[in-house]
Amino acid sequence: MGAVNSVCKLTVDSIALLEQLEPNTTEIAAKRAVQRHVQQLLKQHWPTCHVLPFGSSESGLGFGGCDVDLGIYFEDVNVDAQGQFSPQERVELLTTACERLSGPFQVQEFICNARVPVIKLWDPKRQVACDVCVGDVNALLNTALLKYYGQVDPRIRPLVFAVKYWAKQRGINDSANGTLSSYGYTLLLIFYLQSHYAEMQLPAVHSCFHDLQSQTKVSVLLERLQSFSMMDVPSTFGTSKINSVGALLAGFFDFYAHHFSMENEVVSVRMGNALSKTTKWSYPVFWRLSIEDPFELAHDVGRVVFHRKGQDLIQSEFKRASDLLDRDHRLEHICVPDETSWNLRATCYICCGRDHATRNCGQLRSKLGEGCNTMSHFSDCWYCGDYGHYKVECPMLFFRDIPRPVCVTETTSESSLIQTIRFAPPASPPIAISVPPVSKTGSPRVCKDRPWERNLSPSNSPMLRLSRKKKRAYNGSTSSTSFSSGNWSSNGQSQAEKRQQQQRYHQQRQEQRRRNFALLALTRKCGGSNTRSAMSQISKVMCPS
Repeated sequence: MGAVNSVCKLTVDSIALLEQLEPNTTEIAAKRAVQRHVQQLLKQHWPTCHVLPFGSSESGLGFGGCDVDLGIYFEDVNVDAQGQFSPQERVELLTTACERLSGPFQVQEFICNARVPVIKLWDPKRQVACDVCVGDVNALLNTALLKYYGQVDPRIRPLVFAVKYWAKQRGINDSANGTLSSYGYTLLLIFYLQSHYAEMQLPAVHSCFHDLQSQTKVSVLLERLQSFSMMDVPSTFGTSKINSVGALLAGFFDFYAHHFSMENEVVSVRMGNALSKTTKWSYPVFWRLSIEDPFELAHDVGRVVFHRKGQDLIQSEFKRASDLLDRDHRLEHICVPDETSWNLRATCYICCGRDHATRNCGQLRSKLGEGCNTMSHFSDCWYCGDYGHYKVECPMLFFRDIPRPVCVTETTSESSLIQTIRFAPPASPPIAISVPPVSKTGSPRVCKDRPWERNLSPSNSPMLRLSRKKKRAYNGSTSSTSFSSGNWSSNGQSQAEKRQQQQRYHQQRQEQRRRNFALLALTRKCGGSNTRSAMSQISKVMCPS
């Protein structure tokens, strides 16, 4: 009887929290007015643009007083072109938008170096804050999907509000400092409901959204999204009284505290069941939670957890909430910060310091010495969370900026006109990939099994380490001549020549390393785990018949 009463109290607390935190009609109308005003100003410069809201404020899962996210979309471009704006192009578009919006709005911040550049605006007339960016189609689809789930079952919204409020109060809802975003927690909740209740999987809904994703024109996609209506769902869906909001909330905490394997499984709302990390990702990170984006399948929503202590903190909070609910505690006791919450004692959960945020913690740069103050130089890669490389050399980051292969005509000493494969520079800084050497037959020489080995020989590569015996044999066969490019010549080699040789050697090693990373990224893009198939495709691109 006590357990039933505690579940009923948890249900009442969750619904009361929803009524307290959800935005009122006046705030919703003010946000709509801001969206229309921004679109009106930008249409004067770009007649074909649309400014559309996305995120929690549009899906109905956002708190009152939260910022409204606005995306700029162009109806006269393809869907692929809308999503493939380079960072520099996005910054240029936002610079123009900032000039148009700086009059009626107060520009608080222009973030250029983020994964998605954004302008933070404040409307003093309506007292509304908004973030403007160059929109991505997947953001609209994600928003529409979450909004649909909230409309299908009335229990979704109080559950989402309770989980988000708990995460914010306990200090584990800050993606900039290495914990999950609100979007990540919403996907965790929907996945829990899918894995326990078959009616929440809604395969017809997911197929419909993926059909929308296959649209090629932005104008057609926006038109279909605006006319998207509630699809046919089972008549009994959302009407069951057996699993109330309180029971579902308690089951959510228990599931991720004791049953879900964060080290080996991937949360997949798209499939409705857990996936294996080894089969899903080419570069799996086993120490942290992994969440597949429903539409951008190569995007891991959990990658923002850049330190193991952040992952341990999330796991401990799930276990704490589950244990308190087992002892019949109310929702306020689960969410309230107390002596066990780190955010009351410090501002950094790594070193428990009070004078800096987690992303600026000195322990993250301890291996690099003094003077390093940017997140791109963490001693451990914060992008994928793995060890052994920095974020700027992360293979999971490189596949987004692979140059485009194009055929160009080149004149060489061996042949008058030879078509070779070069890489056209992308909009963002390209990866250094050298042109394959051309043989006398006119075709690039690429090893079939390992295409990054470019016929290295003692005469053209100082990277090849030869033994002294082989060096003497080679020098004897060539009348004691020195290597032309390797500079392994005589015993009387000067110190300056040795230093030059070492510099060339390290430059070649760095070039080889960059080329290997690029080819690994191409492998990821071509086929994920099917490495042999991907390598054959790379060989066909770099060595056409």
